[in-house]
Amino acid sequence: MSGIEWNEETVPTLGRVFLRHVIDHMRGHSKSTVRFGKTGQGIMPNYQVIFPNGVTRTLRGSSHDTFEQADAFDEERISRPFSLAEIHSSYDKA
Repeated sequence: MSGIEWNEETVPTLGRVFLRHVIDHMRGHSKSTVRFGKTGQGIMPNYQVIFPNGVTRTLRGSSHDTFEQADAFDEERISRPFSLAEIHSSYDKA
């Protein structure tokens, strides 16, 4: 594990293109959250979007396509949840 900690300082390093995909996958739901994987290089982390109805969608960071092998990620290898507002703020800082 890379040991990367996702927070308000590190999320903007993902860049605008990556974060735009994340925002799109959150589908504009203000109560959706996203959690980023903490393994790898921290360049294109896998992530999961949790919708207000409790549905979780796991996505590959490299393609932003559905991560077929996982319904959810290991709790010890994933960040805290970030709100749509926090992701918009990170996008603006990127």
